Amino acid sequence: MRITDIISKKRDSYELTKEELDFFVGKVVKNEVPDYQVAAFLMATYLNGMTADEASNLTNAMVETGDVLNIEGISEFSFDKHSTGGVGDKITLILVPIIASLGIPVVKMSGRGLGMTGGTLDKLESIPGFNIHLSNSEILKQAKDIGAVICAQTSCLAPSDKIFYELRDVTATIDSIPLIASSIMSKKLAIKNKALIIDLKVGKGAFMKDINEARKLANLMKDIAVKHGRMCKIILSDMDCPIGYTVGNSLEVIEAVEVLAGKRKSSSYEITKSIAVEVLGLLKNISKMEAERMVDDSILSGKAFSKFKELVSLQHGNVSFIEDTSKFKLSKIAVQVKAESSGYVYYDALKFGEISLISGAGRERKEDSIDYGAGIYFNKTNGENVKKGDILFTVYSNNNTDTLTECIEGSFEIKESILEQKIIYEVI
Repeated sequence: MRITDIISKKRDSYELTKEELDFFVGKVVKNEVPDYQVAAFLMATYLNGMTADEASNLTNAMVETGDVLNIEGISEFSFDKHSTGGVGDKITLILVPIIASLGIPVVKMSGRGLGMTGGTLDKLESIPGFNIHLSNSEILKQAKDIGAVICAQTSCLAPSDKIFYELRDVTATIDSIPLIASSIMSKKLAIKNKALIIDLKVGKGAFMKDINEARKLANLMKDIAVKHGRMCKIILSDMDCPIGYTVGNSLEVIEAVEVLAGKRKSSSYEITKSIAVEVLGLLKNISKMEAERMVDDSILSGKAFSKFKELVSLQHGNVSFIEDTSKFKLSKIAVQVKAESSGYVYYDALKFGEISLISGAGRERKEDSIDYGAGIYFNKTNGENVKKGDILFTVYSNNNTDTLTECIEGSFEIKESILEQKIIYEVI
């Protein structure tokens, strides 16, 4: 079997066999395939696509050439979640403690932010001392002890994904449904658990702009999960406007804490609750009404908030910042934007992703540092009725405000009437 034969077969739109994909991925992981040949394979796949079986076999090869972390043995229930990323997406910070407080272990391996998409790890590292780097044995012990882990992915899980992704980024092959599906699913299937929920964002602030393309990706990911014996639901959620009332790092942790402590609800909680209800339905086979009651009770009883504090403490974060969020220091410059007319305010997720990036809350390159205290606080949330002169939102930054002012223009609209909005489009 030769690498060139595999590339030419895919170039000519033929279906690759499991054996060919196993061979190709195995050689890639051993660094026996030069970048230009991997790039040629990725471009051939981008142009000609893959069948569902091919995508499943590619995913399987990516999983099996790395380590597998088995969470199933910890409990009869276990769960993982993935989000395709968005603006103001702090769902993981709220969901993990809720689910863990209900007796379902969660090991969530997350990433850093890049571009306008925020990263869960950056948010957690805004808590002084928080350790995102855990060994497999530390992950398993913490999952067994408190049922909740949020950490960085270990390099031994699906190692081919890192190689493929870095080349996709520079060869214009990012937007390939089979390559996206295999990238996401290889990392998720490398952690063995009972159920998986994927929050697939759709809209201006997501990489999936079109609902029909999102459905194609969702159906392919679900097919891969089923073929690997994993219970799976895909939630298509809105990303036309930012999630919740904060965008940033420290700011989003503050919002997550306020939601978990029962001090305030937002669209963040609505999305989290929808995901949690699907998890409970999959694993415990209970009605939607009962699942909603359990989720609400985890907040009202204080169990979810206590679980979050346990998680922060075990991963060496300073819990006093969670108990008193005024300890988080926001950036020194605060730019307030006021309404010039009365009506209903609507925010553009893409524009606010750019504002967040310019404020210093995000990074344009992987090596860039970020300002944990930068970001946006929405004094008025999306769709809220506002009066002329009301403060709509506040941008925190230590950067030049001239660039921010330019970006703020056109980032929102004030309408005379309420627009119909959906937070969750559908569940697949």
